[in-house]
Amino acid sequence: MNGSDICVEADYVLYWIQQSQRAEYNHALEYAVQQANNLGLGVVVVFGLTDDYPEANLRHFTFMLDGLIETQAQLEKRGIKLVVRRGSPPDVALEFGLDAAMIVCDRGYLKHQKIWRDKVARKSVCRVVQVESDVIVPVETVSPKAEYAARTIRPKIQKHLDDYLIEIKPVKVQHPNVNRSFDGLECA
Repeated sequence: MNGSDICVEADYVLYWIQQSQRAEYNHALEYAVQQANNLGLGVVVVFGLTDDYPEANLRHFTFMLDGLIETQAQLEKRGIKLVVRRGSPPDVALEFGLDAAMIVCDRGYLKHQKIWRDKVARKSVCRVVQVESDVIVPVETVSPKAEYAARTIRPKIQKHLDDYLIEIKPVKVQHPNVNRSFDGLECA
């Protein structure tokens, strides 16, 4: 995704976490930390909590919020602030993006997720980078068309595993900001 250049007068690198709601084995998070370290900034992770997520029910929200509590605790240990804000996810990302050097987001494949990311990329005042964190081999690399069966896609994935199956190691946060204060929902 494209956006403007990196904002010079910024407070942090923003990681808009939506699809890859985890603090470990998360390429988008590690990329955000790398970029923040390069810029001499901290990382702020933001999650937009919407009441009308398609087909979600109370059990889905309970499971997700329990996971976000765990993710928040793991991020705090690394010196990274997680803010959960009630609102439209792209609007929450854009609001936090106003003070960010850049916005890093994870990849989503569902129609509404693509629309959200497109909105953020078009309206952001800073650069937006989308990072794949949920598959080993990017879909575009595997096949240019929709595959109809596992037996057709599996060999195409296996052909690329040596190039993409690389262990991800956590990047040390050089500028912790866990004590920063933002308006958001209390997760704990």
